[in-house]
Amino acid sequence: MTPPTGPRKPAPPPPLWRQAFDAAERAIAPRAEELVRTPYFSVGTALARRARNLAGRSVQELSARAWHLLNLPAGSDISRLRAQIGSLDREVRRLSLQLESERRRAARPDRTSTTGPTPEDSDADGSQPADGARPRPARRRAQRPARP
Repeated sequence: MTPPTGPRKPAPPPPLWRQAFDAAERAIAPRAEELVRTPYFSVGTALARRARNLAGRSVQELSARAWHLLNLPAGSDISRLRAQIGSLDREVRRLSLQLESERRRAARPDRTSTTGPTPEDSDADGSQPADGARPRPARRRAQRPARP
C-alpha cells in the first residue's frame, strides 16, 4: 500500500524552551569543546577527583570513629563481616560437598579400590548435597529510617 500523495503539512515549530536551549547550545558548545580538549582541564579534573576522594575518606573515617565511640559498628565493620561470612559460607559448602562425596564413596564397597575420582564423583562436585541442603534465602537489605 502506498502512502497518500498530496500536500504535506509543515512540521510545527519546536516549543520555546527548545528554541532557547538550541540557541544556548549553539553559542556554548564550541567553547566548551575547546576547554575540554585542553591539558589544563584534564589536570583540573584529576585534582578535583582526588580532592573529592580525600574528603570522602575523611568523612568515612570521622563517621566510623563516631559510631565506635557509641560502641556501634561502622559501615566498614559491616562490610568486613559480610565478606567473612561469605567466605565461611563458601568454605562450609565446599566441605559439605566433600563430605557427601566421601559418604557416597564409602557407601559403595565395590568401588573402594579405585584410586581416582569417578566421573560420577566429578559430576557431583558442583551439586548440592542431598542430606538437607536448601537454597539460600533472599538477602535482606538494611532499611533506613524515614526522614522527617
